[in-house]
Amino acid sequence: MNLFEPLHELEAKEEQLRQQVNASAEEIRKAFFREQADQIKDPDTYAVLNYMFIGGFHHLYLGRYKLFAMDISLTIIAMLMFFVFDHDRTGAGIVIFLCCFELPQLFLSQKIARQRNYEISSAIFQRLHQNRGETSTPQTV
Repeated sequence: MNLFEPLHELEAKEEQLRQQVNASAEEIRKAFFREQADQIKDPDTYAVLNYMFIGGFHHLYLGRYKLFAMDISLTIIAMLMFFVFDHDRTGAGIVIFLCCFELPQLFLSQKIARQRNYEISSAIFQRLHQNRGETSTPQTV
């Protein structure tokens, strides 16, 4: 996933995929939309979760469990450092690190979700086309 890819390139790739799906056979289109509906995430929901900023719940929404675990762990550690162990500098350092890590994701949240959705949609389409090609060609023994 390239976050620095211009938005118009992502939109062009999305449009090309849409055209490929629309040009496909009806059974592929139906299977594509059925499967896509289960896996696609709403970019607006991801953005709202990202605005909450604490805890990394936006990672959980996209299924990025390792990033969620890291984010929530560092948030808890920072709180413990501030309020329990009285290590204000360590807690502040962790919070600053988290802010530096999360700010780009906050500003690019719509694009992150759209890129993920495109990658998933493209993989679904490729797999469906590949499976159709395997079943439509006769097997020779």
